[in-house]
Formats: sequence, structure tokens, C-alpha cells
Amino acid sequence: MTEDVLSQASAWGFDCNSEDDGNWQILPQQKNERWKLQLIGDRWLLSVSNVPQISLHPHEVIAFLELRHYSLKRSTS
Repeated sequence: MTEDVLSQASAWGFDCNSEDDGNWQILPQQKNERWKLQLIGDRWLLSVSNVPQISLHPHEVIAFLELRHYSLKRSTS
């Protein structure tokens, strides 16, 4: 399921990379946005301004990223 999330995030243009500890993180397309998603175990932790907010299941991460992707597309068109 991690591969599905990372694949979809990459397809939508999000920056996916592995941290020093081997866990994955997903960063926003716009550098002025302050959120990030970090894989911890089988859940994704959403942090805003480096403050943990909520732990998400993979399908919830895809829904979050879809909203971010399409809202960005709308605001730039």
C-alpha cells in the first residue's frame, strides 16, 4: 500500500523521498506550503509547521493529496 501512495503522489507532482531513518516522506508541490506527510509504521503522520496533526490511513492520504493537487490546479488556471 505504501507503493500505491508514493506512486500516486509522484504522479501528481509531490516530492517523495526517503528520510535518513529509511521512512518515507511526502512534501508539497509549493515550497511555501508548510505541511508534510511522514510514514510511521503503516500510517502517515500529517505535520503542519513541524507540529504533528493527525495520523492517516493510506486511502486517507491519497484523498488528502488529491484535494491538494486539484485545488492547486484550480488556483493556477
